[in-house]
Amino acid sequence: MRRPRALSLALLACALPSAAFSQEADEEVGQLLTDLDAMIIGTQVTTRCALYDSSLAYLTPLEAAAVEIRRREVETVLAGAVEDLPDEISVMRDEANAIACGAPGLEPFLDFNRQIARDVTDIALIAWQSIEIDRCAYFADDEFMAAVERAKATEPTATGAEPERAAYLNETAQAWVTLFNENCFNLGFEPTQTLPGLIALALPID
Repeated sequence: MRRPRALSLALLACALPSAAFSQEADEEVGQLLTDLDAMIIGTQVTTRCALYDSSLAYLTPLEAAAVEIRRREVETVLAGAVEDLPDEISVMRDEANAIACGAPGLEPFLDFNRQIARDVTDIALIAWQSIEIDRCAYFADDEFMAAVERAKATEPTATGAEPERAAYLNETAQAWVTLFNENCFNLGFEPTQTLPGLIALALPID
């Protein structure tokens, strides 16, 4: 079982195809494929094992939802750079399904997934501190508005984070704030399908 490498979050904003065939691009693609493999392992073993195996601390529902958001983003980036990506993903899923529940080698994968989940969740919570949707024209039902209120009341864990991580989280969160502001009167905008919206809906109800 391979140990996951650190997710290169900044790569998600890069246009990999523009650097096609370069050694750097190949390395970036390889890194993202490794990260994708680790995310698939973490989420699939959680889905399959969490209810029946107490020997490991699997992902919480919020953590699993956050990792799924990042997984889809990584797959979107890789789709333009890996021709046989669906086949690659199919192999990754088969290998993940073959891992026994409680296997000691799962711990670094779960830790890696929690790291991703923390970043994704903090991005959303930081963004919700500045997003104002009450005056916007797109559809937002009562359930979503209640989820937004929970998100606004939830403190991100990034408080006191190291400068590099804090800068990344704040910059990415601001991009989501800008997207919401620019689409305030766009009736076709679907806030529940954005990163901040999905995390708000995934937050536990006390």
